[in-house]
Amino acid sequence: MEPNFYTETATVLNADADFRSLLKPSALLRYVEQVSADHARAFGMDDKFFQDHNVAFLVGKQALQFVRVPRRTEALTLTTRAEHSRRGAIKRITTVTDAAGKLVATADCRWILVDRTSGHIMREPNWTVENFWNETVEGELSLHTHRCKELTSAGECRASYSLCDLNGHINNAYYLDLACDALPPEVLQAGPVTFSSHRLRRGLPPGDPHGGHGGTAVCTLGRGMVCAGPPRRPHQL
Repeated sequence: MEPNFYTETATVLNADADFRSLLKPSALLRYVEQVSADHARAFGMDDKFFQDHNVAFLVGKQALQFVRVPRRTEALTLTTRAEHSRRGAIKRITTVTDAAGKLVATADCRWILVDRTSGHIMREPNWTVENFWNETVEGELSLHTHRCKELTSAGECRASYSLCDLNGHINNAYYLDLACDALPPEVLQAGPVTFSSHRLRRGLPPGDPHGGHGGTAVCTLGRGMVCAGPPRRPHQL
């Protein structure tokens, strides 16, 4: 284990379980996002801190892998650790264990730090926080998102109120919900999604179905499905 890490617990809520009473993959991403934010706040990086520095942390790439999908009401322990920024990306690995201490899931997130005024990615933070970063963080998941020549439309998705987060665009976890919604019922009936990898180029703002500001998302699921939200045509999955 790296020297600098943060741990907290969570319980799989009813609202986060699917028709099998298993944790939805998007819910795991929300748990990971929460423990990451709590980690930052524990070291003084709260809302005021980011307002004063005029920056925001955003997810650029993200992957998750279930060893075993947890069930509703299960108690989980999330342990997260962050690496120093390299080439504008901050690697953060979060492991999830069950009550017996066995690994049930891993999430690999590559965060980017964005200047709120210019929208530009910063190469590295303009501050230091003692005992927060690690020189290196072990482990990684495949962050590759497959390309395909043709996509089959699964309909149009608007960046509605319920999908958008505090940064004013669709939350990264909800793209995974949209991808799962596009899967045929027989695929979901065959078994849960146990792996996903997705990349966000720019957030979709509220009410914009076409990504008028260049919003694009690409997602690869464990069963090989690819979804994308092209910036100049309706959202395709």
